[in-house]
Amino acid sequence: MIFKAITAGAFAVALAAFPAEEARADAGDVVGGLIVGGLVGAAIANDRNGRNNSAGNRSTTSYQGIPATQMGRDTQTALNYFGFNAGAVDGQIGSGTRGAIERYQLVMGYPVNGRNYPSYQYDTLMQAYYWAINGGSAQTGLVGQPLLMAYRDAQAAPQQPQVVVVPQQQPAQETQPDPQVVAQPPAQTTVVPAPAPEPAQDSK
Repeated sequence: MIFKAITAGAFAVALAAFPAEEARADAGDVVGGLIVGGLVGAAIANDRNGRNNSAGNRSTTSYQGIPATQMGRDTQTALNYFGFNAGAVDGQIGSGTRGAIERYQLVMGYPVNGRNYPSYQYDTLMQAYYWAINGGSAQTGLVGQPLLMAYRDAQAAPQQPQVVVVPQQQPAQETQPDPQVVAQPPAQTTVVPAPAPEPAQDSK
């Protein structure tokens, strides 16, 4: 900053002290001026970057939380689906995603802290998301946060025991067995041949 002020002051003094004359320069003067100007500009830029980096390092704090992984991408996808606006789905958990996690926690009645995202909160969010995209939204006709609330309410409702109606069997009626008709074999007829007539005797 001081270097900039000195440079600007020297330039102003030079303009005031020396009257403007017709400027003539050959190619060598132009190239030399460009090189000097480039060196001065690079020095100013390096100084500025150095100060920004040192200031940034002092204020940077590392937080434990969701790593830039598939879990982070899944969380961002589900938060965006339910309308919490986590920003780009890149797995990088920044202030936008942490803010979306806090809005999700507030709606769900969880302790609100975007840097503390326990696994049960992640599991609930993902189960609601998978339920929603696999027919929950079509079934309820809801989208966004109302759809998430419908899932939460359905999970919190006491499960009613299911009554299964089993048809009762009719008592067996006592029935007399049908009389059995047994076919009798036909009677066998025995044919006995008649005795042969005795031959007549001749009387002599």
